[in-house]
Amino acid sequence: MLVRDLEQIHIEADLASCIVSLLTDGTVQRLHAYMGRTVLVLGVEAAQMRGESTRELECLKDMHCRAAIGDMPVSECWLNALEDAYLVLFRLAFVAEKTYRVSHSSALEFAAGNKDMIESEFGSAEAYADYYGTLNSEANTKAFAQANAQVHSNINAKLFTDGSLQGADTTALLSLFKASAYAFACAHAFGELERRYCEALLRLVRGLQTIT
Repeated sequence: MLVRDLEQIHIEADLASCIVSLLTDGTVQRLHAYMGRTVLVLGVEAAQMRGESTRELECLKDMHCRAAIGDMPVSECWLNALEDAYLVLFRLAFVAEKTYRVSHSSALEFAAGNKDMIESEFGSAEAYADYYGTLNSEANTKAFAQANAQVHSNINAKLFTDGSLQGADTTALLSLFKASAYAFACAHAFGELERRYCEALLRLVRGLQTIT
């Protein structure tokens, strides 16, 4: 196992431990503060680095910051805001480059055995591989984002509407926090993915430690 893998495992374990501490001894206001000041900030930074709109993420971040000081938005606002922001967050968090590379390689293998057909339809094996890799990575990204956004928004809408940490889903929160770290990491070069992911995880841990 790589040293970096061990570092990642240790930091993820620290993050999970901090979440348990927050859910045990904290308040929902502290969770809102953490979401607004740390978790969604990573998503906003990721969108900015990729030159994409931050509107949905900023909207949810502002809602959390308001809720942290007692200005709780009405319950009807949570689900829509969560769905919109999480769709962006999980799309940013999908490692599309990895899917593209695997699909591209598979397409080149297919093209090698079907040279005449591929050249007739796409001009070259490389053009076909680019097309297939892009199509597959975009489809996987969309499916990943939609499925996770729906699940997490439903879970957290209930959590934020109830206004209590009792019964909060630790696994779902850890998944959401890790997604924000992956969003940040994926905004950098593919070769930096693991290092940037660990960097973002450390930011999440430190952010939790300051409010618990």
